[in-house]
Amino acid sequence: MKLIHCADLHLGSPMEANLSHERARERRGELLSAFTELVRLADRNGVSAILIAGDLFDSGHIGKKTKNYVLDLIASHPNLSFFYLAGNHDRGYTLFDAVEHPENLYTFGDGWSSYELGEVTVTGSERPDADTLTLSEHACNIVLMHGQERAGRGTAGEDIIPLGKLKNKHIDYLALGHLHDYRTIPLDTRGVACYSGCLEGRGFDECGKKGYVLLEVENRRVRHTFVPFAKRELHTVECDITGFTSQLDLENRLLKAVEGIPSHHLVKAVLVGTVPAEMPKDTVHLSRVLSDRFYFAKLRDESRILIDPEAYRNDISLKGEFVRRVMASGLKEEEKERIIACGFRALSGEEVDL
Repeated sequence: MKLIHCADLHLGSPMEANLSHERARERRGELLSAFTELVRLADRNGVSAILIAGDLFDSGHIGKKTKNYVLDLIASHPNLSFFYLAGNHDRGYTLFDAVEHPENLYTFGDGWSSYELGEVTVTGSERPDADTLTLSEHACNIVLMHGQERAGRGTAGEDIIPLGKLKNKHIDYLALGHLHDYRTIPLDTRGVACYSGCLEGRGFDECGKKGYVLLEVENRRVRHTFVPFAKRELHTVECDITGFTSQLDLENRLLKAVEGIPSHHLVKAVLVGTVPAEMPKDTVHLSRVLSDRFYFAKLRDESRILIDPEAYRNDISLKGEFVRRVMASGLKEEEKERIIACGFRALSGEEVDL
């Protein structure tokens, strides 16, 4: 038997923190398409069920159009069973108001609920209490939960998964949602806890490969494999510009830093290192270079300005007086660096990027 564990799809997410209105709408469509393709892939490959460990939706205010699409998608794949556990984002949202449940959709409430699926027992709770979880030692037990794992034997609460209290509960596979990266955690000698991560990254705090977990059950034993699935990946890369000699050198360093990243991905490049205050650095041009190369790109300048106050102590020029006044101010060091760099460029007749 094959099953798919996924979570944190966040359908209906605004996606406008970085993207334009049009791109955000496109990405929202891609999130929905990712779930559709996952369902179709599962159906084509003989998967018995899809386990959704929370946050299928981004909030409790999902439009009727999206809700009906998901219900129709589930109903149109009767060979698949869908086990949907609401998470902290979509918990309390009545997805099925005035709509009859598709027969192949199974949900969970505040207490523990269990369903039989061939040789597997699927159990879950939206507000789990580990102390009350009771499973058969002789069954193949898959448990769905959503929240932040805790290694110690803490008190179970909303969005907390106390792994210590789940040991020796006869769990073979604990399907978790809430963290957006794939991660496995040994549970005990019998079972493992696993975060599937999200299907598609939405922001630069969700970089790297995203996908789902394929479960294969045979003779009550569960094997799991992470499967990358995202259409687009997000990348954060650093570019050290220490000692750059020209704008062209700077551009070449940046292109080297993003080399090998496919053009349909999303990239945030961070400039680091130290540079002389007098050295020109056209970040507007560099941003344009990145934007022309990728689906979406942004540039962040975290480089430091090299300033030696002693070199200007006895300098009688306007530049020297400017440096001494700024260095004697009560500003933070990074503010002093930025002001001096802007001042030097303005005194040289260059365009200042504020």
